[in-house]
Amino acid sequence: MKNMFQQINQLARQIGGIYHEAALKMGFSDSELWILYALSVSTAGCRQTELCQSTGMTKTTVNSALKKMEEAGVLYRAPGSGRNTLVFLTEQGAALAERTVCRLIKAENEIYEGWTPEEQSVFLRLNRDFMEKLDAWAKTL
Repeated sequence: MKNMFQQINQLARQIGGIYHEAALKMGFSDSELWILYALSVSTAGCRQTELCQSTGMTKTTVNSALKKMEEAGVLYRAPGSGRNTLVFLTEQGAALAERTVCRLIKAENEIYEGWTPEEQSVFLRLNRDFMEKLDAWAKTL
């Protein structure tokens, strides 16, 4: 019988696989999916560093995906304050997001809203706690 953490890790990989398959069906790489997702939930664009933080991707990965998406007309970059670069969806990008990742976000919200407020709170608290402790451990490597 699998221990609890093997089950948690298996579920995490399966959930990741579902998002990967969704990205492929929408015509995106995983990186593009998560960047489009982050920009879709942002009301006023994102700093490039925020995209790295919210997606969990490296600066190099984000920059490569942004370059490809910019060339495709999905987004544009503009200088922000200091060394910050701001990233915004174009009209074409917003329409693409509406047809794709916004549908995913809606499905996530419907699942989440089917839980009681207590279940939502416990889910978030436990996941944050696990991630923070695992991240702290990983930084000691």
